Amino acid sequence: MGDFAKYLIESAQQYDYRIKVAGELDKDFSTKLETCLQKFEVAKMSAGKSTPIQEAPLDFPMFKNTNVTIYELTTNYPVSAFEMQKYIAEYMKLAQNQVVVRKPNEPTEEYQADMADKKDESEFKSVLQDVEYKDTPEVPKEKEFGDKANQSLFKQLLKDKKEKIEAEKKETAQPHMDKEEKGTPSALKAAHKGPIKGNPHPDPKRK
Repeated sequence: MGDFAKYLIESAQQYDYRIKVAGELDKDFSTKLETCLQKFEVAKMSAGKSTPIQEAPLDFPMFKNTNVTIYELTTNYPVSAFEMQKYIAEYMKLAQNQVVVRKPNEPTEEYQADMADKKDESEFKSVLQDVEYKDTPEVPKEKEFGDKANQSLFKQLLKDKKEKIEAEKKETAQPHMDKEEKGTPSALKAAHKGPIKGNPHPDPKRK
């Protein structure tokens, strides 16, 4: 096979990698990483997918209680996983043990993917088999239906309205009662001054 034909075959090939970075990353980390990888002619690169915080993350036994960000990468230029890992760590100023580069078809990667699928399937089955619905959020009985709450609110509104009407009636009646009390003379008070007919003042000299 000629050198040119070999070049055409190699240039038509693409190479897949899986890059894993442990720990919290800066917001612009992905952009810097893609710039770093242009050395290997990036064909495509996925957005970083961050795992939940794990007590002992896979591929990073020296890290505890941290998350891992994973990038799927395809390049047009071949390079060994070890060489890419070392280059990324130096370019991005990371510790060598903070970066792992693997091929997607490696046995360890396939094993991890199988374990993740089995875990998801197991969790899904456990939820379906939970006839008691233990994961369902508890709802107070008085809040299960809206009728009881609506009736309580309606009764309170009627009570407030009744109290308001009685207060208004009381305020309206009070001035009228005061007016009547002022305009009506007392029954014990004499209608006019002076002696009352048929009952003259007694003569103090007369015995």
